[in-house]
Amino acid sequence: MDNTYFGIEPFGSTPTARQIDHLKIGKKAFIHFGINTFSNSEWGNGKESPELFDPSDLNIRGWVCDLKKAGFEFIILTAKHHDGFCLWPSKYTKHSVKNSPYKNGDGDIVREFTDACHEFNVKVGIYVSPWDRNSEYWGKDEYSIIYAKQMEEIVTQYGTIDEIWLDAAGSHETRYDWGLWAYTVKKHQPNAVIFGSLGASPYIEMRWGGNECGFAGKTHYASIDESSLLEEIRNELNRGKIGGNRYVPTEVDVSIRPGWFYHKDQDDLVKSSRRIDDIWFRSVGNNAIMLLNFPPDRTGNIFRTDIENAIDSNLRIKRMLSVNLLDAAGVIADSRYCENSGICKAVFADDALFYASAADKTSAVIDITLPDNSPASNVLIIGEKVELGERITSFTLESLDSEEAKILYQGTSVGYLRAVKFEKGEYKRLRLTLYGIVAPITLRTLSLNYYEEDTSPEALLMKRTNLAELESAKTVISDDRKSAEVTFGGIYPFDTVCFNCYWDGGEYTVSAFDGSKYYSIATGTAKDRNIQIKLDEPITSSYQVKIEYTKPLSQEPDIKIM
Repeated sequence: MDNTYFGIEPFGSTPTARQIDHLKIGKKAFIHFGINTFSNSEWGNGKESPELFDPSDLNIRGWVCDLKKAGFEFIILTAKHHDGFCLWPSKYTKHSVKNSPYKNGDGDIVREFTDACHEFNVKVGIYVSPWDRNSEYWGKDEYSIIYAKQMEEIVTQYGTIDEIWLDAAGSHETRYDWGLWAYTVKKHQPNAVIFGSLGASPYIEMRWGGNECGFAGKTHYASIDESSLLEEIRNELNRGKIGGNRYVPTEVDVSIRPGWFYHKDQDDLVKSSRRIDDIWFRSVGNNAIMLLNFPPDRTGNIFRTDIENAIDSNLRIKRMLSVNLLDAAGVIADSRYCENSGICKAVFADDALFYASAADKTSAVIDITLPDNSPASNVLIIGEKVELGERITSFTLESLDSEEAKILYQGTSVGYLRAVKFEKGEYKRLRLTLYGIVAPITLRTLSLNYYEEDTSPEALLMKRTNLAELESAKTVISDDRKSAEVTFGGIYPFDTVCFNCYWDGGEYTVSAFDGSKYYSIATGTAKDRNIQIKLDEPITSSYQVKIEYTKPLSQEPDIKIM
Protein backbone atom coordinates (compact mmCIF):
# COMPACT_ATOMS: atom_id res chain seq x y z
CA MET A 1 0.00 0.00 0.00
CA ASP A 2 1.48 3.32 -1.13
CA ASN A 3 1.19 5.62 1.87
CA THR A 4 2.56 8.76 0.22
CA TYR A 5 -0.01 11.50 -0.42
CA PHE A 6 0.75 14.87 -2.06
CA GLY A 7 4.39 13.95 -1.50
CA ILE A 8 3.90 13.77 2.29
CA GLU A 9 5.99 10.95 3.74
CA PRO A 10 4.41 8.71 6.39
CA PHE A 11 5.50 8.99 10.00
CA GLY A 12 6.03 5.88 12.11
CA SER A 13 3.98 2.75 11.52
CA THR A 14 0.95 2.87 9.25
CA PRO A 15 -2.11 0.66 8.68
CA THR A 16 -2.78 -1.82 5.94
CA ALA A 17 -5.88 -1.42 3.78
CA ARG A 18 -7.35 -4.40 5.65
CA GLN A 19 -6.86 -2.69 9.02
CA ILE A 20 -8.52 0.47 7.69
CA ASP A 21 -11.54 -1.63 6.68
CA HIS A 22 -11.86 -2.94 10.25
CA LEU A 23 -11.54 0.57 11.71
CA LYS A 24 -14.30 1.76 9.38
CA ILE A 25 -16.61 -0.97 10.69
CA GLY A 26 -15.94 0.41 14.18
CA LYS A 27 -17.81 -2.13 16.28
CA LYS A 28 -18.09 -5.90 16.37
CA ALA A 29 -20.26 -8.34 18.29
CA PHE A 30 -18.91 -11.27 20.29
CA ILE A 31 -20.90 -14.48 20.90
CA HIS A 32 -19.88 -16.69 23.84
CA PHE A 33 -21.88 -19.91 23.58
CA GLY A 34 -20.81 -23.42 24.50
CA ILE A 35 -20.67 -26.02 27.23
CA ASN A 36 -20.24 -23.26 29.84
CA THR A 37 -23.72 -22.01 28.95
CA PHE A 38 -25.15 -25.29 30.24
CA SER A 39 -22.77 -25.84 33.17
CA ASN A 40 -23.36 -22.26 34.42
CA SER A 41 -19.65 -21.48 34.48
CA GLU A 42 -17.23 -19.02 32.90
CA TRP A 43 -14.18 -21.24 32.55
CA GLY A 44 -14.98 -24.91 32.15
CA ASN A 45 -12.47 -27.52 33.30
CA GLY A 46 -12.78 -29.75 30.23
CA LYS A 47 -14.39 -32.56 32.19
CA GLU A 48 -17.96 -31.63 31.34
CA SER A 49 -20.03 -34.22 29.48
CA PRO A 50 -20.96 -33.25 25.90
CA GLU A 51 -24.43 -34.50 26.85
CA LEU A 52 -24.94 -31.16 28.62
CA PHE A 53 -24.96 -29.23 25.36
CA ASP A 54 -28.58 -29.28 24.22
CA PRO A 55 -30.10 -25.92 23.18
CA SER A 56 -33.85 -26.35 22.93
CA ASP A 57 -34.67 -23.60 20.42
CA LEU A 58 -31.46 -22.50 18.75
CA ASN A 59 -31.93 -19.68 16.24
CA ILE A 60 -28.60 -18.50 14.87
CA ARG A 61 -30.21 -16.63 11.96
CA GLY A 62 -32.07 -14.73 14.68
CA TRP A 63 -28.76 -13.82 16.35
CA VAL A 64 -27.34 -12.39 13.17
CA CYS A 65 -30.52 -10.59 12.13
CA ASP A 66 -30.96 -8.98 15.57
CA LEU A 67 -27.33 -7.97 15.88
CA LYS A 68 -27.38 -6.41 12.43
CA LYS A 69 -30.41 -4.35 13.55
CA ALA A 70 -28.21 -3.20 16.44
CA GLY A 71 -25.60 -1.97 13.96
CA PHE A 72 -23.18 -4.90 14.11
CA GLU A 73 -21.88 -5.96 10.72
CA PHE A 74 -19.10 -8.12 12.14
CA ILE A 75 -19.69 -11.01 14.57
CA ILE A 76 -17.12 -13.26 16.27
CA LEU A 77 -18.20 -16.69 17.57
CA THR A 78 -16.39 -18.66 20.29
CA ALA A 79 -16.09 -21.94 18.41
CA LYS A 80 -13.91 -23.38 21.18
CA HIS A 81 -13.32 -21.93 24.66
CA HIS A 82 -10.71 -23.01 27.21
CA ASP A 83 -12.70 -26.13 28.14
CA GLY A 84 -11.94 -27.53 24.68
CA PHE A 85 -15.57 -28.17 23.67
CA CYS A 86 -15.85 -27.63 19.92
CA LEU A 87 -18.99 -26.20 18.35
CA TRP A 88 -18.15 -28.03 15.14
CA PRO A 89 -17.71 -31.81 14.63
CA SER A 90 -13.92 -31.78 14.87
CA LYS A 91 -12.12 -34.99 13.92
CA TYR A 92 -9.49 -34.30 16.57
CA THR A 93 -11.50 -34.49 19.78
CA LYS A 94 -14.45 -36.29 21.31
CA HIS A 95 -15.29 -33.17 23.30
CA SER A 96 -17.49 -31.78 20.57
CA VAL A 97 -21.02 -31.03 19.44
CA LYS A 98 -20.90 -34.32 17.52
CA ASN A 99 -21.24 -36.17 20.84
CA SER A 100 -24.03 -33.94 22.15
CA PRO A 101 -27.81 -34.39 21.93
CA TYR A 102 -28.05 -31.38 19.61
CA LYS A 103 -29.50 -32.69 16.33
CA ASN A 104 -28.61 -36.19 17.56
CA GLY A 105 -24.93 -35.44 17.10
CA ASP A 106 -25.31 -34.19 13.50
CA GLY A 107 -25.27 -30.50 14.41
CA ASP A 108 -22.60 -27.97 13.44
CA ILE A 109 -22.96 -24.60 15.17
CA VAL A 110 -20.06 -23.08 13.23
CA ARG A 111 -21.74 -24.08 9.95
CA GLU A 112 -25.05 -22.51 10.99
CA PHE A 113 -23.27 -19.37 12.17
CA THR A 114 -21.12 -18.82 9.08
CA ASP A 115 -24.01 -19.58 6.74
CA ALA A 116 -26.20 -17.02 8.53
CA CYS A 117 -23.48 -14.37 8.47
CA HIS A 118 -22.86 -14.88 4.77
CA GLU A 119 -26.62 -14.76 4.10
CA PHE A 120 -27.01 -11.41 5.89
CA ASN A 121 -23.72 -9.99 4.52
CA VAL A 122 -22.10 -9.88 7.96
CA LYS A 123 -18.35 -10.34 8.44
CA VAL A 124 -17.30 -13.57 10.15
CA GLY A 125 -14.88 -13.95 13.05
CA ILE A 126 -14.02 -17.20 14.80
CA TYR A 127 -12.52 -17.54 18.30
CA VAL A 128 -10.62 -20.80 18.79
CA SER A 129 -8.93 -20.92 22.19
CA PRO A 130 -5.38 -22.36 22.09
CA TRP A 131 -5.89 -23.43 25.70
CA ASP A 132 -7.65 -26.80 25.82
CA ARG A 133 -8.37 -28.16 29.31
CA ASN A 134 -9.87 -31.32 27.83
CA SER A 135 -7.08 -32.44 25.52
CA GLU A 136 -4.64 -34.99 26.89
CA TYR A 137 -2.05 -33.47 24.55
CA TRP A 138 -2.27 -29.89 25.79
CA GLY A 139 1.11 -28.87 27.20
CA LYS A 140 2.92 -31.33 24.92
CA ASP A 141 4.55 -30.69 21.55
CA GLU A 142 1.90 -32.80 19.83
CA TYR A 143 -0.79 -30.32 20.80
CA SER A 144 0.44 -27.64 18.39
CA ILE A 145 -0.13 -30.05 15.52
CA ILE A 146 -3.60 -31.01 16.77
CA TYR A 147 -4.59 -27.36 17.20
CA ALA A 148 -3.29 -26.58 13.70
CA LYS A 149 -5.47 -29.39 12.35
CA GLN A 150 -8.49 -27.98 14.17
CA MET A 151 -7.71 -24.53 12.82
CA GLU A 152 -7.44 -26.00 9.34
CA GLU A 153 -10.94 -27.42 9.73
CA ILE A 154 -12.22 -23.93 10.56
CA VAL A 155 -10.48 -22.07 7.74
CA THR A 156 -11.21 -24.61 4.98
CA GLN A 157 -14.80 -25.72 5.55
CA TYR A 158 -16.86 -22.60 6.19
CA GLY A 159 -16.26 -20.12 3.39
CA THR A 160 -14.78 -16.67 3.97
CA ILE A 161 -13.44 -16.04 7.48
CA ASP A 162 -12.57 -12.40 8.17
CA GLU A 163 -10.88 -12.74 11.57
CA ILE A 164 -9.32 -15.41 13.76
CA TRP A 165 -9.29 -14.50 17.45
CA LEU A 166 -6.45 -16.07 19.45
CA ASP A 167 -6.95 -15.75 23.20
CA ALA A 168 -3.63 -15.81 25.06
CA ALA A 169 -5.06 -17.45 28.21
CA GLY A 170 -3.01 -20.50 29.17
CA SER A 171 -0.06 -19.58 26.98
CA HIS A 172 2.20 -18.86 29.97
CA GLU A 173 2.09 -22.53 30.98
CA THR A 174 3.27 -24.18 27.78
CA ARG A 175 4.94 -23.60 24.43
CA TYR A 176 2.82 -23.00 21.35
CA ASP A 177 3.79 -23.06 17.69
CA TRP A 178 2.24 -19.71 16.86
CA GLY A 179 4.00 -19.56 13.51
CA LEU A 180 2.43 -22.84 12.36
CA TRP A 181 -1.00 -21.67 13.42
CA ALA A 182 -0.66 -18.30 11.68
CA TYR A 183 0.62 -20.05 8.53
CA THR A 184 -2.43 -22.32 8.59
CA VAL A 185 -4.76 -19.34 8.76
CA LYS A 186 -3.03 -17.28 6.09
CA LYS A 187 -2.58 -20.20 3.71
CA HIS A 188 -6.32 -20.73 3.46
CA GLN A 189 -7.71 -17.31 4.46
CA PRO A 190 -5.11 -14.75 3.34
CA ASN A 191 -7.45 -11.81 3.98
CA ALA A 192 -8.35 -12.80 7.52
CA VAL A 193 -6.83 -10.68 10.28
CA ILE A 194 -5.41 -12.39 13.35
CA PHE A 195 -6.11 -11.00 16.81
CA GLY A 196 -3.73 -11.80 19.66
CA SER A 197 -0.71 -10.90 21.79
CA LEU A 198 2.26 -12.58 23.51
CA GLY A 199 3.72 -15.28 21.23
CA ALA A 200 1.20 -14.54 18.49
CA SER A 201 2.42 -10.94 18.23
CA PRO A 202 4.56 -11.25 15.07
CA TYR A 203 1.47 -12.40 13.15
CA ILE A 204 -1.31 -10.20 14.47
CA GLU A 205 -3.14 -7.23 12.95
CA MET A 206 -5.46 -6.59 15.92
CA ARG A 207 -4.50 -6.37 19.59
CA TRP A 208 -6.04 -6.64 23.05
CA GLY A 209 -6.57 -3.41 25.01
CA GLY A 210 -5.33 -4.70 28.38
CA ASN A 211 -8.76 -4.99 30.02
CA GLU A 212 -12.16 -6.62 29.51
CA CYS A 213 -14.19 -3.56 30.56
CA GLY A 214 -14.73 -1.79 27.26
CA PHE A 215 -12.36 1.14 27.32
CA ALA A 216 -9.19 2.27 25.64
CA GLY A 217 -6.86 4.61 27.50
CA LYS A 218 -7.54 8.36 27.56
CA THR A 219 -4.41 8.51 25.44
CA HIS A 220 -4.65 5.74 22.89
CA TYR A 221 -2.62 5.12 19.76
CA ALA A 222 -2.90 2.17 17.39
CA SER A 223 0.88 2.44 17.01
CA ILE A 224 2.78 0.46 19.60
CA ASP A 225 6.18 -1.12 20.09
CA GLU A 226 6.51 -4.83 19.32
CA SER A 227 8.00 -5.44 22.76
CA SER A 228 4.79 -4.29 24.46
CA LEU A 229 2.83 -6.89 22.49
CA LEU A 230 5.29 -9.71 23.10
CA GLU A 231 5.41 -9.07 26.85
CA GLU A 232 1.70 -8.12 27.05
CA ILE A 233 2.41 -4.97 29.04
CA ARG A 234 -1.13 -3.97 29.90
CA ASN A 235 -0.68 -0.24 30.41
CA GLU A 236 1.08 0.04 27.06
CA LEU A 237 -1.52 -2.14 25.34
CA ASN A 238 -4.13 0.29 26.63
CA ARG A 239 -2.41 3.46 25.45
CA GLY A 240 -0.10 2.48 22.58
CA LYS A 241 2.83 4.67 21.58
CA ILE A 242 3.03 7.41 18.99
CA GLY A 243 5.77 6.50 16.55
CA GLY A 244 5.71 2.86 17.68
CA ASN A 245 7.20 0.29 15.31
CA ARG A 246 3.90 -1.61 14.79
CA TYR A 247 0.47 -0.36 13.76
CA VAL A 248 -1.98 -2.70 15.50
CA PRO A 249 -5.50 -1.37 16.23
CA THR A 250 -7.12 -2.36 19.52
CA GLU A 251 -10.27 -4.40 19.93
CA VAL A 252 -11.84 -3.37 23.23
CA ASP A 253 -13.70 -6.45 24.46
CA VAL A 254 -16.49 -6.27 27.03
CA SER A 255 -19.66 -8.21 27.75
CA ILE A 256 -23.12 -6.67 27.86
CA ARG A 257 -23.47 -8.65 31.11
CA PRO A 258 -20.99 -9.24 33.93
CA GLY A 259 -20.34 -12.73 32.54
CA TRP A 260 -19.08 -13.76 29.13
CA PHE A 261 -21.44 -16.75 29.13
CA TYR A 262 -25.14 -16.64 29.97
CA HIS A 263 -26.18 -16.87 33.63
CA LYS A 264 -29.83 -16.44 34.52
CA ASP A 265 -29.03 -14.51 37.69
CA GLN A 266 -27.55 -11.76 35.50
CA ASP A 267 -30.78 -11.05 33.60
CA ASP A 268 -31.26 -7.91 35.71
CA LEU A 269 -27.63 -6.83 35.28
CA VAL A 270 -27.63 -6.17 31.53
CA LYS A 271 -25.80 -2.97 30.61
CA SER A 272 -28.23 -0.18 29.79
CA SER A 273 -28.28 1.46 26.37
CA ARG A 274 -26.58 4.49 27.94
CA ARG A 275 -23.81 2.28 29.28
CA ILE A 276 -23.35 0.94 25.75
CA ASP A 277 -23.14 4.54 24.50
CA ASP A 278 -20.42 5.18 27.07
CA ILE A 279 -18.52 2.10 25.85
CA TRP A 280 -18.83 3.39 22.26
CA PHE A 281 -17.28 6.73 23.20
CA ARG A 282 -14.46 5.02 25.13
CA SER A 283 -13.66 2.55 22.36
CA VAL A 284 -14.79 3.55 18.85
CA GLY A 285 -14.63 7.17 19.94
CA ASN A 286 -11.13 6.65 21.28
CA ASN A 287 -9.35 5.24 18.24
CA ALA A 288 -10.26 1.59 18.89
CA ILE A 289 -12.85 -1.03 17.92
CA MET A 290 -15.72 -1.95 20.22
CA LEU A 291 -16.18 -5.71 20.72
CA LEU A 292 -19.42 -6.20 22.68
CA ASN A 293 -20.39 -9.68 23.83
CA PHE A 294 -23.91 -11.14 23.67
CA PRO A 295 -24.24 -14.57 25.37
CA PRO A 296 -27.16 -16.75 24.16
CA ASP A 297 -29.10 -18.62 26.86
CA ARG A 298 -29.74 -22.37 27.16
CA THR A 299 -32.52 -22.22 24.59
CA GLY A 300 -29.97 -20.83 22.13
CA ASN A 301 -31.39 -17.32 21.96
CA ILE A 302 -30.00 -13.94 22.97
CA PHE A 303 -31.99 -12.38 25.81
CA ARG A 304 -34.34 -9.67 24.49
CA THR A 305 -33.14 -6.99 26.92
CA ASP A 306 -29.58 -7.42 25.64
CA ILE A 307 -30.67 -6.90 22.03
CA GLU A 308 -33.13 -4.10 22.74
CA ASN A 309 -30.56 -2.10 24.71
CA ALA A 310 -28.04 -2.51 21.90
CA ILE A 311 -30.58 -1.43 19.28
CA ASP A 312 -31.54 1.63 21.36
CA SER A 313 -27.89 2.63 21.71
CA ASN A 314 -27.21 2.14 18.01
CA LEU A 315 -30.13 4.35 16.99
CA ARG A 316 -28.96 7.15 19.30
CA ILE A 317 -25.34 7.00 18.05
CA LYS A 318 -26.56 6.90 14.43
CA ARG A 319 -28.67 10.01 15.00
CA MET A 320 -25.66 11.74 16.51
CA LEU A 321 -23.44 10.87 13.55
CA SER A 322 -26.05 11.68 10.89
CA VAL A 323 -25.81 15.48 11.23
CA ASN A 324 -22.50 17.33 10.95
CA LEU A 325 -23.18 20.91 12.04
CA LEU A 326 -20.03 22.02 10.21
CA ASP A 327 -21.78 21.45 6.87
CA ALA A 328 -23.39 24.86 7.33
CA ALA A 329 -20.44 26.52 9.09
CA GLY A 330 -17.48 28.58 8.02
CA VAL A 331 -14.28 26.62 8.69
CA ILE A 332 -10.84 28.22 8.25
CA ALA A 333 -7.37 26.84 9.02
CA ASP A 334 -4.26 28.94 9.62
CA SER A 335 -2.31 27.02 6.96
CA ARG A 336 -2.51 24.25 4.37
CA TYR A 337 0.00 21.96 2.73
CA CYS A 338 -1.22 22.49 -0.83
CA GLU A 339 -4.27 23.68 -2.77
CA ASN A 340 -5.94 20.27 -2.64
CA SER A 341 -5.52 19.81 1.13
CA GLY A 342 -7.65 22.64 2.48
CA ILE A 343 -9.58 22.24 5.74
CA CYS A 344 -12.91 21.89 3.92
CA LYS A 345 -11.75 18.45 2.72
CA ALA A 346 -11.88 17.11 6.28
CA VAL A 347 -15.53 18.16 6.64
CA PHE A 348 -16.60 16.05 3.64
CA ALA A 349 -17.59 12.46 4.39
CA ASP A 350 -15.02 11.09 1.96
CA ASP A 351 -11.99 9.10 3.13
CA ALA A 352 -10.10 9.98 -0.04
CA LEU A 353 -10.05 13.67 0.95
CA PHE A 354 -8.10 15.14 3.85
CA TYR A 355 -6.65 18.29 5.31
CA ALA A 356 -2.91 18.82 5.77
CA SER A 357 -1.24 21.80 7.43
CA ALA A 358 1.81 23.55 6.00
CA ALA A 359 4.99 21.51 5.57
CA ASP A 360 6.76 23.41 8.34
CA LYS A 361 3.85 23.36 10.82
CA THR A 362 3.56 20.91 13.72
CA SER A 363 0.36 22.63 14.80
CA ALA A 364 -2.88 23.76 13.21
CA VAL A 365 -5.43 26.33 14.32
CA ILE A 366 -8.93 25.83 12.93
CA ASP A 367 -11.57 28.52 13.45
CA ILE A 368 -15.24 27.62 13.14
CA THR A 369 -18.07 30.10 12.67
CA LEU A 370 -21.57 28.66 13.00
CA PRO A 371 -24.71 30.33 11.62
CA ASP A 372 -27.06 32.16 14.00
CA ASN A 373 -29.72 29.46 13.73
CA SER A 374 -27.30 26.61 14.43
CA PRO A 375 -28.64 24.14 17.02
CA ALA A 376 -26.82 23.05 20.17
CA SER A 377 -23.72 20.88 19.96
CA ASN A 378 -21.82 18.79 22.52
CA VAL A 379 -19.63 16.38 20.53
CA LEU A 380 -16.46 16.95 18.51
CA ILE A 381 -15.34 14.21 16.13
CA ILE A 382 -11.90 14.33 14.55
CA GLY A 383 -9.79 11.75 12.75
CA GLU A 384 -6.32 11.70 11.27
CA LYS A 385 -5.26 10.47 7.86
CA VAL A 386 -3.63 7.48 9.55
CA GLU A 387 -2.25 6.17 6.27
CA LEU A 388 0.36 8.87 6.91
CA GLY A 389 0.83 7.78 10.51
CA GLU A 390 -0.51 9.06 13.81
CA ARG A 391 0.89 12.55 14.30
CA ILE A 392 -1.29 14.46 16.78
CA THR A 393 -0.14 14.56 20.41
CA SER A 394 -2.75 16.94 21.85
CA PHE A 395 -5.71 19.14 20.94
CA THR A 396 -7.85 21.86 22.54
CA LEU A 397 -11.40 22.96 21.72
CA GLU A 398 -12.36 26.47 22.84
CA SER A 399 -15.44 28.66 22.66
CA LEU A 400 -14.71 32.23 21.54
CA ASP A 401 -18.24 33.51 22.13
CA SER A 402 -17.17 35.78 25.01
CA GLU A 403 -14.23 38.11 25.51
CA GLU A 404 -12.26 35.41 27.28
CA ALA A 405 -11.88 32.06 25.52
CA LYS A 406 -13.50 29.15 27.33
CA ILE A 407 -11.85 25.73 27.11
CA LEU A 408 -14.48 23.11 26.31
CA TYR A 409 -12.16 20.11 26.00
CA GLN A 410 -8.47 19.23 26.10
CA GLY A 411 -7.29 15.88 24.78
CA THR A 412 -4.20 14.04 23.67
CA SER A 413 -4.25 11.34 20.97
CA VAL A 414 -6.57 11.29 17.95
CA GLY A 415 -5.75 8.48 15.50
CA TYR A 416 -8.39 7.12 13.11
CA LEU A 417 -11.31 8.51 15.11
CA ARG A 418 -11.73 10.54 18.28
CA ALA A 419 -15.20 11.51 19.54
CA VAL A 420 -15.33 13.66 22.67
CA LYS A 421 -18.25 15.09 24.62
CA PHE A 422 -18.19 18.64 25.97
CA GLU A 423 -20.65 21.01 27.63
CA LYS A 424 -23.81 21.45 25.58
CA GLY A 425 -24.28 24.91 24.09
CA GLU A 426 -25.49 26.89 21.07
CA TYR A 427 -21.96 27.96 20.16
CA LYS A 428 -21.23 30.45 17.39
CA ARG A 429 -17.43 30.67 17.36
CA LEU A 430 -15.17 27.73 18.16
CA ARG A 431 -11.44 27.19 17.82
CA LEU A 432 -9.76 23.80 17.51
CA THR A 433 -6.00 23.76 18.01
CA LEU A 434 -4.01 20.65 17.12
CA TYR A 435 -0.42 19.90 18.08
CA GLY A 436 1.68 17.19 16.47
CA ILE A 437 4.98 15.38 16.70
CA VAL A 438 5.86 15.91 13.05
CA ALA A 439 4.78 18.23 10.22
CA PRO A 440 2.29 18.42 8.66
CA ILE A 441 -0.82 17.80 10.78
CA THR A 442 -3.45 15.79 8.85
CA LEU A 443 -7.20 15.32 9.30
CA ARG A 444 -9.56 13.04 7.36
CA THR A 445 -12.55 13.79 9.60
CA LEU A 446 -13.83 16.95 11.25
CA SER A 447 -17.35 17.03 12.62
CA LEU A 448 -19.46 18.86 15.19
CA ASN A 449 -22.45 16.89 16.46
CA TYR A 450 -25.14 16.63 19.11
CA TYR A 451 -25.54 13.65 21.47
CA GLU A 452 -28.93 13.24 23.18
CA GLU A 453 -27.97 13.34 26.84
CA ASP A 454 -29.59 11.55 29.77
CA THR A 455 -29.21 13.56 32.95
CA SER A 456 -30.73 10.96 35.29
CA PRO A 457 -28.21 9.70 37.86
CA GLU A 458 -29.39 6.12 37.29
CA ALA A 459 -28.37 6.11 33.64
CA LEU A 460 -24.93 4.58 34.12
CA LEU A 461 -25.39 2.78 37.44
CA MET A 462 -25.30 -0.97 38.04
CA LYS A 463 -26.76 -2.80 41.00
CA ARG A 464 -24.37 -3.34 43.90
CA THR A 465 -24.39 -6.79 45.47
CA ASN A 466 -22.15 -9.27 47.27
CA LEU A 467 -20.33 -10.97 44.40
CA ALA A 468 -19.41 -13.96 46.56
CA GLU A 469 -23.11 -14.82 46.97
CA LEU A 470 -24.16 -14.72 43.32
CA GLU A 471 -25.73 -17.91 41.98
CA SER A 472 -22.87 -18.22 39.49
CA ALA A 473 -20.15 -17.59 42.14
CA LYS A 474 -17.93 -20.34 43.55
CA THR A 475 -15.64 -20.27 46.59
CA VAL A 476 -12.84 -22.82 46.86
CA ILE A 477 -10.77 -23.31 50.01
CA SER A 478 -7.27 -24.70 49.47
CA ASP A 479 -6.31 -28.08 50.91
CA ASP A 480 -4.04 -26.43 53.49
CA ARG A 481 -6.90 -24.03 54.35
CA LYS A 482 -4.61 -21.04 53.94
CA SER A 483 -6.40 -19.50 50.98
CA ALA A 484 -9.91 -18.88 49.66
CA GLU A 485 -10.51 -18.29 45.96
CA VAL A 486 -13.76 -16.66 44.86
CA THR A 487 -14.88 -16.82 41.22
CA PHE A 488 -17.78 -14.47 40.44
CA GLY A 489 -19.04 -15.98 37.19
CA GLY A 490 -18.51 -12.68 35.41
CA ILE A 491 -16.63 -9.39 35.46
CA TYR A 492 -18.11 -7.07 38.09
CA PRO A 493 -16.59 -3.84 39.41
CA PHE A 494 -15.79 -3.91 43.14
CA ASP A 495 -13.96 -1.72 45.63
CA THR A 496 -14.69 -3.43 48.96
CA VAL A 497 -13.51 -6.80 50.30
CA CYS A 498 -14.63 -8.06 53.74
CA PHE A 499 -13.79 -11.39 55.36
CA ASN A 500 -13.42 -13.16 58.70
CA CYS A 501 -9.99 -14.59 59.51
CA TYR A 502 -10.96 -17.08 62.23
CA TRP A 503 -7.48 -16.94 63.71
CA ASP A 504 -5.69 -14.52 65.97
CA GLY A 505 -3.00 -12.36 64.41
CA GLY A 506 -1.17 -13.30 61.22
CA GLU A 507 -0.94 -11.65 57.84
CA TYR A 508 -3.20 -11.72 54.81
CA THR A 509 -2.95 -10.85 51.10
CA VAL A 510 -5.88 -10.10 48.81
CA SER A 511 -5.25 -10.55 45.08
CA ALA A 512 -7.31 -10.07 41.91
CA PHE A 513 -6.98 -12.20 38.78
CA ASP A 514 -6.17 -10.29 35.59
CA GLY A 515 -6.93 -13.09 33.13
CA SER A 516 -3.54 -14.77 33.30
CA LYS A 517 -2.20 -14.26 36.84
CA TYR A 518 -3.04 -12.87 40.27
CA TYR A 519 -1.80 -9.48 41.41
CA SER A 520 -1.93 -8.09 44.94
CA ILE A 521 -4.53 -5.41 45.71
CA ALA A 522 -4.22 -5.35 49.53
CA THR A 523 -2.04 -6.74 52.33
CA GLY A 524 -2.17 -6.39 56.09
CA THR A 525 -1.94 -7.87 59.56
CA ALA A 526 -5.14 -9.11 61.20
CA LYS A 527 -5.73 -7.20 64.44
CA ASP A 528 -9.11 -8.85 64.90
CA ARG A 529 -11.19 -11.43 63.06
CA ASN A 530 -13.24 -9.01 60.95
CA ILE A 531 -11.29 -7.48 58.09
CA GLN A 532 -12.75 -4.75 55.86
CA ILE A 533 -10.75 -3.38 52.95
CA LYS A 534 -11.86 -0.31 50.99
CA LEU A 535 -9.79 0.17 47.83
CA ASP A 536 -8.81 3.62 46.58
CA GLU A 537 -9.86 2.71 43.04
CA PRO A 538 -12.40 0.07 41.98
CA ILE A 539 -11.19 -3.12 40.30
CA THR A 540 -13.00 -3.23 36.97
CA SER A 541 -11.49 -6.10 34.99
CA SER A 542 -11.33 -9.13 37.29
CA TYR A 543 -13.66 -12.05 37.86
CA GLN A 544 -11.68 -13.83 40.60
CA VAL A 545 -10.32 -12.83 44.00
CA LYS A 546 -7.96 -14.81 46.22
CA ILE A 547 -7.51 -14.24 49.96
CA GLU A 548 -4.36 -15.82 51.38
CA TYR A 549 -3.56 -16.29 55.08
CA THR A 550 -0.35 -17.15 56.94
CA LYS A 551 -2.34 -19.45 59.27
CA PRO A 552 -4.91 -22.11 58.35
CA LEU A 553 -8.59 -21.29 58.75
CA SER A 554 -10.46 -23.02 61.56
CA GLN A 555 -13.83 -22.69 59.73
CA GLU A 556 -15.34 -21.42 56.49
CA PRO A 557 -14.71 -17.69 56.02
CA ASP A 558 -17.58 -15.22 55.59
CA ILE A 559 -16.55 -13.29 52.46
CA LYS A 560 -18.16 -10.18 51.00
CA ILE A 561 -16.93 -8.59 47.77
CA MET A 562 -18.82 -5.50 46.61
